[in-house]
Amino acid sequence: MKNKFPSLKVESLKSLFIKEIEAKIISGELKPGDRLPPERDLASQMGISRSIINSGILELAAKGFVAIKPRKGTIVVDYKNEGTAQILASIMNYNQEKFDIRLFSGMMDTRLLIEVESARCAAQNRTDEDLKVLKKLLEEIAVKPSGSVCNFEEFNYQFHHRVTIASGNIVFAMIFKSFEPVCRSLIRIYYETGGMDFQKKAAIHYERLYMALLDKKSEIAAKSMEDILLHGKNELTRIIYTKNSLFP
Repeated sequence: MKNKFPSLKVESLKSLFIKEIEAKIISGELKPGDRLPPERDLASQMGISRSIINSGILELAAKGFVAIKPRKGTIVVDYKNEGTAQILASIMNYNQEKFDIRLFSGMMDTRLLIEVESARCAAQNRTDEDLKVLKKLLEEIAVKPSGSVCNFEEFNYQFHHRVTIASGNIVFAMIFKSFEPVCRSLIRIYYETGGMDFQKKAAIHYERLYMALLDKKSEIAAKSMEDILLHGKNELTRIIYTKNSLFP
């Protein structure tokens, strides 16, 4: 049988343009209040079309890196105050998965606020379909308790996402989804470092949370989610300061 190889794609010029501008802003080379050159000048300097520049700038504006102002042009904004959750992924990509301590703590505190309440609400609002999805995730992990990091990353993210969906609050689910790239990176680091021990403990914690949701025990569900997230935060903090590798 012939080997099958995936198709490879060259990164789009728009993505490269966006990364270049993001890097200049995150590094401080472009500061809040600075104005980008006109689109025609950027296109000429960078050797790409104005349509690519325009599309890229619109995406940068949506993330909160720049603001497009009539008669003033494209202005760099203070992304730490004006940015969206998508900026977290851009910062990690720029720093090669190193994370500013304030952003890390802020994100984990936000997850605690949203997901603990999601678990509490999910215990009352979860549907049979929600329980079916969560149970299937648990069964897949139970089959391979020493599964790959990739398997546990997928399990962990999908379980948390489903709990926010089960809460019945669509905004909770949307906010959690906006953290996806960063969540997945941190989950991967967590399981890569903790190995089988973390995987086995995770299976136990998530089974406990599932049972609380099944039995409609709101406070136990909330406490179980809080324990999971606090354990993750504490372990990642320990990993960070032990290896001194995640924070720039």
